Amino acid sequence: MSTADARERIDEGGDEPGAGGSDSVQGMHRAVVREHAEPRDGFEPIPFWVAAVCGALLMWGGFYIGSSSADFRRDVYDRTDLVGLTSGPVAQPPDPNPRTVDDLKRVGEQKYTTICASCHGPQGQGNPATNVPPLDGSEWVAGDQASAARLSRILLYGMTGPVTVKGRTYNGAVMPNQGNLLKDYEIAGVITYIRNSWSNKADADPAKPAVTADEVKAARAKEGARKANGSQPVTADELLKLKLDHSDTGAAPPPAKK
Repeated sequence: MSTADARERIDEGGDEPGAGGSDSVQGMHRAVVREHAEPRDGFEPIPFWVAAVCGALLMWGGFYIGSSSADFRRDVYDRTDLVGLTSGPVAQPPDPNPRTVDDLKRVGEQKYTTICASCHGPQGQGNPATNVPPLDGSEWVAGDQASAARLSRILLYGMTGPVTVKGRTYNGAVMPNQGNLLKDYEIAGVITYIRNSWSNKADADPAKPAVTADEVKAARAKEGARKANGSQPVTADELLKLKLDHSDTGAAPPPAKK
């Protein structure tokens, strides 16, 4: 190629002459530019997972609004019926206070079956093998050692130590307390149930049960600071100090023990 021809190619934008013009820097640069365009900010594609998450959130938001808006009816959110109500705790209804033997027995039977029968037996027969005395025919339940004050304390606080029932001394088993589990009317119901079930017939007048919720409540108050959590059970000797005609009803609780 002549010098004139090379110059003509440069003027026309051709390769700079070299070894045949093949190593021209401008020529190689133009080739690279043609293959790879310069990057430009703002034009990167959105990652697929981002698009999928956004789509899922939009679908969930639409479903939530549609299912919770109640068609955007005003009456759904109109709570003028609450105007004037206080924001304090809701008052609880008073506990029942059964007054007849039959009503107390109905309450007591359910509690006895679920709590007491596992030890004393479904028929109140007890279990001598485990030192559990019987309730059926027991002098502490419906005999000459039974009273509302004594029975109330046994169920409220539990009982420990030796006790003689039907000529046999039982020692070792601890009668569990129920004072922190059952309400006063429920304890009165259990006592009335065992006093008037099986061969026991303690309350002659169905309208005048010997043990009511009032008696149990008064016994609890009379004992004052004695804990009903099982840590301070009564003993037979302690109960025998209470006269059979002792009544806790109306008695003021003693001062708290220190």
